Amino acid sequence: MLSGEAIETLARAYYAAEKARQRTRAGSVLHANFSIDDAYAVQRKCIDLKLAEGNTVRGRKIGLTSRAMQRATNMNEPDYGALMSDMFYESGAEIPIIRFIQPRIECELGFVIGKRLKGPNCTIFEVLNATD
Repeated sequence: MLSGEAIETLARAYYAAEKARQRTRAGSVLHANFSIDDAYAVQRKCIDLKLAEGNTVRGRKIGLTSRAMQRATNMNEPDYGALMSDMFYESGAEIPIIRFIQPRIECELGFVIGKRLKGPNCTIFEVLNATD
């Protein structure tokens, strides 16, 4: 696992790159032993930075749900992340292209959670009941 300082440095670099709409190097390129746990730690720190500026978590997402996408990214399981409030647009809204570096479309599953889930033994019924 990377040090707290390395995780903080990566998170701040990614946060700044997102704000400036600039590419940045992957954690796995910058750190030889970069792990999935490191990636999620950086993600949590990035979310903390966004929360500190007033953004909110509005839901969760699951990515890399198909074997084809997993193979293309050298992963062997889906990944997950937060859906922040600034990621949502009303139906029919114009999405500003300037917000993105290289716009692409990828099908991902997103769940807007209306009630807090507590685990580790959540059932599918609890998840369905909590989903708005």
